[in-house]
Amino acid sequence: MLEVTDAAVKQFKKILSESDAKNSNIRIFNSGGGCCASYGLDVTDKGEDGDLLIEKDGLKIYVQPAAHETLSNGILDYENGFMVKGMPSCCA
Repeated sequence: MLEVTDAAVKQFKKILSESDAKNSNIRIFNSGGGCCASYGLDVTDKGEDGDLLIEKDGLKIYVQPAAHETLSNGILDYENGFMVKGMPSCCA
């Protein structure tokens, strides 16, 4: 299963609290293929049919099945430091 760190949850909650969609959730989806898959993040009210639901510290994260296939053993984290800020592009 995709592991979501406390730092990622904290950042997602911050993003949601600063947006107009305060009661929304996060959805992770596969946005491309090829030799290095790319992923997108979306703010949503609910997941789509077949999405995997990850709940952590009151945050709901929906993961599209295609994205879960490649991220299932990965870690979703948030980094903020010298020369880096944000979610790593490849976590799996």
